[in-house]
Amino acid sequence: MRLRVGEAPVAAHSRARHPGSPGLVTTRDGVTISVARYGSGDRASAVLLCPGFFKSQKTPTFQRLVRALAHERDVLGMDFRGHGRSGGLYTFSAKEHADLEAVLAWARSRYDRLGILSFSLGAAIAINTVSRHPDRVQSLIAVSAPCAFEDIEFRWWTPEAIRRGVQGLEPGAGCRPGNPFLKKERPLDNVRALSPVAVCFIHGTRDVIVGVQHSRRLYAAASWPKRLVIVNGGSHAEALFRDDPRGFLALVSAWLATTLPIG
Repeated sequence: MRLRVGEAPVAAHSRARHPGSPGLVTTRDGVTISVARYGSGDRASAVLLCPGFFKSQKTPTFQRLVRALAHERDVLGMDFRGHGRSGGLYTFSAKEHADLEAVLAWARSRYDRLGILSFSLGAAIAINTVSRHPDRVQSLIAVSAPCAFEDIEFRWWTPEAIRRGVQGLEPGAGCRPGNPFLKKERPLDNVRALSPVAVCFIHGTRDVIVGVQHSRRLYAAASWPKRLVIVNGGSHAEALFRDDPRGFLALVSAWLATTLPIG
């Protein structure tokens, strides 16, 4: 893993208004992964955002979330392979653990404590990766995480799914897909090994892509410390923030205040 382009920090007075400093890290299998820091760079802790499938740092939803969180703490962003500025092709969680490992190594050389806010397949990747490196992360939030890729019940033909799909077609969204049939790890098999990382599962009851029972199963299998938040009427992944920014940020901020104090 190596940083390939400059990553001078954003000035403290502008961290809530301007995009982060872009950089690239290289995974052990040779894929370049886009990573950026939003904030002053002089804090002891930071939160890394792991987007879901089809999402990138360029989307308006991601940028709004960064601006909201960066008022209080440094925020790190990344694009998984096949998304945004990153290279390679997306393998739907089969190889993306290498992307997150490279970014975590980059981040740990700059921060003493790290948290992860992850969405959908990004949350599955985070669970699988952090379970092998629990010493690198102190806090993990998994939003709409599938417990196993093969169990995802995407009901694409429903009016709600079509509506949500259209809403997700933001500028900056998109994916360069690779082989979807590669063998994938099951987060359900790895979630217990997250301990002592504090993990919070957040899931909406109207998630038409990954049913709420996925987070219930993950929570039941996880070790303490853990929390399960079921959002009544909530949709899938980043849409939970897009639909109710204040409510979603309240959940995230409360969890981080306890598990990743600002410092």
